Amino acid sequence: MSLIYVISVWLKIIIISVFIGMTATIVSSADKDDWHCGIRLVFDSDPAGTKANYILSVQLKNSTGRDINGVSIIYKDSEKEIIGNSLLECHVNGSPVKPGSYGECSRVLQSVDGNFVDAFGADKWTEIVNTQLEFLYSVKYCEILGFSY
Repeated sequence: MSLIYVISVWLKIIIISVFIGMTATIVSSADKDDWHCGIRLVFDSDPAGTKANYILSVQLKNSTGRDINGVSIIYKDSEKEIIGNSLLECHVNGSPVKPGSYGECSRVLQSVDGNFVDAFGADKWTEIVNTQLEFLYSVKYCEILGFSY
């Protein structure tokens, strides 16, 4: 083997190693970014009556190369102070989020059901719903900790 051939092979190995290292750094730093997320208040009903569901959701782009079923997150306020953590379920029309595509990840964080109306009355139920809404509306960012495949 000639010296030029050996040098060219080593250069290729070095270039590939640097590229892989840069790609891993970009992917891991993207995972640590804070993504915008938020709470939706969705009313529903059950046998006990009206129910208020507080749903945390984030829109996700799958750049992992594998189908994503869920995402583990820490949710934060506008000052990026941690409020809590959760595992969100991810899907697009009932299927996992495919590589290279987008999907919603969400979870009901809290539910105030009709039993509260029976126990406390409609005025107190409304007060509880509004108090929780005010607190949970402070959620502005989600940090992704990991994925469920």
